[in-house]
Amino acid sequence: MWENVVYTKAQAKYKFQQIEAEPENCAPRQVKPPFDQLREHIMNEKKSFLVNDKMKINSYAFDLHMGLVLYSLLNDSYSFNERLAAQDEIWRYLSLEVFPDLVYERFGINDQRFYKGTRRIWLKSIWWYIHLSWQGTEEETLNALGDNSSDHILQLLDRSGSGGYRAELTRELMRQYKLYSSSKVPELFRRILKLNTARLNMIEPSLVEGGIKTYVDDLYKYFMNDV
Repeated sequence: MWENVVYTKAQAKYKFQQIEAEPENCAPRQVKPPFDQLREHIMNEKKSFLVNDKMKINSYAFDLHMGLVLYSLLNDSYSFNERLAAQDEIWRYLSLEVFPDLVYERFGINDQRFYKGTRRIWLKSIWWYIHLSWQGTEEETLNALGDNSSDHILQLLDRSGSGGYRAELTRELMRQYKLYSSSKVPELFRRILKLNTARLNMIEPSLVEGGIKTYVDDLYKYFMNDV
């Protein structure tokens, strides 16, 4: 299935220009299976969210909700994984052929969010945000992330480190951030990520006595003296 989803940057640019010319009519007339079912589920979730929660589509709450839904659907029903999630070709296809109207509603005519920005493609960013923050269940993940903002998504994704994303580590970072976020430390999340990036050049978290949990706890405690 996924091996047939090859959408080059040139193809994406051409498709985006078509959308740009007439954005109000960018909803796809027909979506090829099996992505037609994915679209149906996601668009139903969008309607449900906006009606039941009376929320705006241009909000972090919407990103979080749709991220959780997209993550669960792709992983459970479409054999999705990190290897596939790293391929921009797939996200370009989903953005421009399956959900162009949804991306447009969320961000307007923004080529970075449709296909151009490697870490800014919206569907890709919300999938990775959930993946890197996953707490074992949707409920626990929602609880951990519910008080965050869109800026947390950008900051987390922008600091992959020289070795790429480390899901076990970032999940612990997000778990403990929930515990410490009410502290008075200014810009705590940004400072934690910056310190973590620096320390990873010298320390392997899994080799710290107490493992990753202790390593992350030490990161947060480093800033508690600022309170």
